[in-house]
Amino acid sequence: MEDVVDNWNDLSDADWNEKLDERIDSFNRGKGEIKLPPPPHAIMDEEYSRGILNKLATEDLIRHYADAIGDPNPIWRDPTYAQGTRWGGIIAPPTFESCISFGSSFGGRLRVPGVARLAAGNGHDYLKPIRPGDTFSVYDKYNGFVEKDAPGKAYRMFIENVPRYFVNQRDEVVAIATHRNIYMATPPSKRAAKTNKPYADKKRHHFSKDELEQVHQSYEDQLSGKFRRGAQVRYWEDVNEGDELPVIAKGPYDVCDAGARTTVSCYVYSFAIKWAAMRNHLDTHPIDPETGEHRFRRDWHYEDHAARMFGYPYANVPGIHMEMMLVHSITDWMGDDAFVRSMDSQARRMLFLGDLMWIKGKVTRKFTENNERLVELDVWGENQDGVVCERTTAVVKLVSRAD
Repeated sequence: MEDVVDNWNDLSDADWNEKLDERIDSFNRGKGEIKLPPPPHAIMDEEYSRGILNKLATEDLIRHYADAIGDPNPIWRDPTYAQGTRWGGIIAPPTFESCISFGSSFGGRLRVPGVARLAAGNGHDYLKPIRPGDTFSVYDKYNGFVEKDAPGKAYRMFIENVPRYFVNQRDEVVAIATHRNIYMATPPSKRAAKTNKPYADKKRHHFSKDELEQVHQSYEDQLSGKFRRGAQVRYWEDVNEGDELPVIAKGPYDVCDAGARTTVSCYVYSFAIKWAAMRNHLDTHPIDPETGEHRFRRDWHYEDHAARMFGYPYANVPGIHMEMMLVHSITDWMGDDAFVRSMDSQARRMLFLGDLMWIKGKVTRKFTENNERLVELDVWGENQDGVVCERTTAVVKLVSRAD
């Protein structure tokens, strides 16, 4: 599907938009296409054709996931404790499927001059719990592009989404993760006039002693389980719309936090394997002026120097890690007996290394569906300046006193 011509930048705005529409129409004709990702043993020849990362769910991997979001809940890590719950053993938290496989085998497809791609958040649907010993295969179903209004912007905005289905060893679909890309497509003349850089006024915050004491107290509360519901059943009948979730601190975010996430839910490349992943798309991997070598695009999540090659002042937090961090507040609030049916997350603003995220939430709806007692939660993460960076709508199944 790649164009053989290389004159996109020489086109008029009208011709550029026409060519862009043709490209998107060609993709949308493939709606409904089923695709299998590369097998686990394959060396992927480009960064975004992502296959299986961890085929087997284990107690260790679930614990490492919990470590990567800073969640000490014993239901994720203590087999003896978990055996006493209604699940009879350890189960995986929501968004854990990102440890099995993350992204899409279709990749970020719209790669033409003037088009910038960002992660737009993910949808997560859960049909059954994931348990240690489960093994997985996955497949993707292409849902195509939808154009969104971008009033007052120089670019056109498109959303691409691809559901990934997680199938266990019993041929049960246990989870569906819908990966969304956002594309900002700017025609040639508008690009030439663009001088401002995103987050150009961003400065790293220096936290006061009082601010850090609040963070450290939140960490002590998390470790002690002060606000964790745990084995105390949260009955559906006792929940009211407007009830608030526990407020949880995450940060200030640093490379250690980024590395913890990478080890459990990110494709790890180095040396020849890294080269294989980027060699066919070197135009998206900038040349480091200090070394002369291409830098792997993902480096902008770990190093300020790499982030500045893309026009950002500091390294930024992966959107999926922000989604994963929101899970902590949800599961602490709902307790051991509840089950997250779905999460629909949106990346709102970048969170940078050095930023703090306070996770907050409330109950927005209480309802029944298919004989299940459900509540809808609005959960968000805001930085130290009160700016919302990530938001999710979660639907949680609770136990009823009538059960």
